[in-house]
Amino acid sequence: MLKLLWLIVLFTFSDKVAAQRVIYGDYSFIGRGIQTPTLRQCNDTIYQFNCYTYPGIPHRCLAKPSAYYKIISLISQAPFYVLKLERLDTIPLTSKPYPQTRYSLMILKIINNDELGYLPLRLGSTKIQIDTAQVNIAILRNNFYFTYFSNKYIKDLTRLKLISTKQQAQSIIEIIKGETFKEVIKKYQKTQPIDFYGSGMISELINRACIMEGYNPLNAQQKINDLLK
Repeated sequence: MLKLLWLIVLFTFSDKVAAQRVIYGDYSFIGRGIQTPTLRQCNDTIYQFNCYTYPGIPHRCLAKPSAYYKIISLISQAPFYVLKLERLDTIPLTSKPYPQTRYSLMILKIINNDELGYLPLRLGSTKIQIDTAQVNIAILRNNFYFTYFSNKYIKDLTRLKLISTKQQAQSIIEIIKGETFKEVIKKYQKTQPIDFYGSGMISELINRACIMEGYNPLNAQQKINDLLK
């Protein structure tokens, strides 16, 4: 599916970077445990932070970003934004801290004020590869996206009830295995996003199922694993 993004010509990138704000405030992905990877935009730079949410303690981020990228160019057709990026921070433990393959694409989908769809593409590309990339926005409409949540919405989610029983944990698993998320899983399989061991997909489904059933998704995955041992 991703190959079609480079084979079908619809939009091309401009070499001029518009001073366009895409991300307003922090948006975080709820994964397993207490870590919540976070995206933040400042002018023409996208920052990635390692953040944490503890029970009863506000969402907090480490002061230093884990990575940051300059927006070289951007195209948009609501609700999609396609960003061509150059990684600016040095890559540790390597003889080439600024390799030629430090370019990538980031696809963002504005779902609503509280939810942001995120899809990284073409990690480890050269500038030439990124400069010649052509993207079909129509195809992006049918792709899978990881859902990042605003800080305000995460605070709202912390007020939801916690999963506390084996029966509740099992009900979430049954929802994930049922008909509700079959279409989401199909999109994930077609999109084939960068997702080591499918951990992001598991978190995405658990987050959606918990919110749908009125449960707090923060640390829910670990809680479910503990209850169903």
